[in-house]
Amino acid sequence: MAENQGKTIMNYASIAIAAVEALVENGPVIVEDISALLKPLKEGRAPTADEWDFAEKQLDAANAAVQAG
Repeated sequence: MAENQGKTIMNYASIAIAAVEALVENGPVIVEDISALLKPLKEGRAPTADEWDFAEKQLDAANAAVQAG
């Protein structure tokens, strides 16, 4: 069980880091969004379903911005 939670946190960390990098590189940095993305990592816990959804939406938006140039 702990191993699965560790993998979940690592997968979430990858998404959160990519989203933060995309925000920094491709648009204005929004402190509240970054804080929200990093909250589960800072607290050392797995993200909630809402946090996953938010992170994935941020990543999708960042990828769309990159694709659009």
